[in-house]
Amino acid sequence: MTTDGRASQAESAAADREIVLSRVIDAPRELVFEAFTEVRHLSQWWGPKGFTTTTRSFEFRVGGDWDFVMHGPDGTDYREWITWTEIVPPERIAMLHGEFRGDPNAFESVLTFESVGESTRVEMLAVFPTAELRDEAIERHGAIEGGRQTLGNLAAYVAEEGSVGLMPGTVFFSVSMSLDGFIAPESPEELMGQQWMELQQWAFRQRFFRENLKLGKGGEEGRDNDIAQETFERTGASVMGKRIFDAGERMWPEEPPFHTPVFVVTHEERDPWERRGGTTFHFVNDGIHSALDRAREAAGNRDVRIAGGGETIVQYLNAGLVNEFHIALSPVLFGSGVRLFEGVDAGRWALDLVDAEPSPHTTHLRYAVRAR
Repeated sequence: MTTDGRASQAESAAADREIVLSRVIDAPRELVFEAFTEVRHLSQWWGPKGFTTTTRSFEFRVGGDWDFVMHGPDGTDYREWITWTEIVPPERIAMLHGEFRGDPNAFESVLTFESVGESTRVEMLAVFPTAELRDEAIERHGAIEGGRQTLGNLAAYVAEEGSVGLMPGTVFFSVSMSLDGFIAPESPEELMGQQWMELQQWAFRQRFFRENLKLGKGGEEGRDNDIAQETFERTGASVMGKRIFDAGERMWPEEPPFHTPVFVVTHEERDPWERRGGTTFHFVNDGIHSALDRAREAAGNRDVRIAGGGETIVQYLNAGLVNEFHIALSPVLFGSGVRLFEGVDAGRWALDLVDAEPSPHTTHLRYAVRAR
């Protein structure tokens, strides 16, 4: 038998274990591919009509996992586990998809992205361990219709995102919070005082944080240090409220720790304030949307951080403008102060836990934000 003959025979043998679906989506390939790479995108469209997802953990890399639950419109929950086995941006994604890690009935899935003019042809190939499992997926779980609806949701999502251009960088906030839910003392005079220093103690131990604030050499270099550095490096611009700016203006050194443009939401008219090290404060008096638009433009391909305070963070959350956030849960109690989520419209927004990572000094929690 020739090599071609053996290949044809293998393909024929696998055909009864496969499901193949495709759709041409009216969006560029890079945009369609990106919709698969982050929880903030996937939570908006993944699954058939009426389904939502809750993410337990997510890491988009070869060998990384997506542990999540799909919630059906009838109230049924479906546990899901995906491990990425190949990622070739923006051409191909391969994965192993089951109900849990090590599921013996997990199936292989390959997504390919082909440019068709200004559109993209997406093909989804699923290969099951046996023909019986494939037939069960089709007959019992409606895999073909569910797959078609999922691609339809994807098409609608990227069309909406594409109407304002390529997806902008992530809008996020990253704060330290006490165990009883506070991120700052109540009085502006106490901001960056003793109580706040206890809240931020985990950060002041880190080498990167100390070097960035010119506090001298030394410091720890573990996972906490990595997280502090990653947060800094992903940030292309920041937005903050006037209250935290007023406190920082008194406390920051001549070279503030941002090293990027910072847009201050205020009612005050004031010329930009340029500082050493690349930080320039711009004062925006026409609302949070204008401040974010300017920050996005300044950030380029990097992300925008909502740097506080609590009221400003909640304004952006309630406006649906925050994609994800990180909380460093510090082992301290405040008793009173500025609550992080005071006034949040909890009926409109739901959270997916992306990661929970304890360290000796704090617990890092990451969430993606989605509409209910």
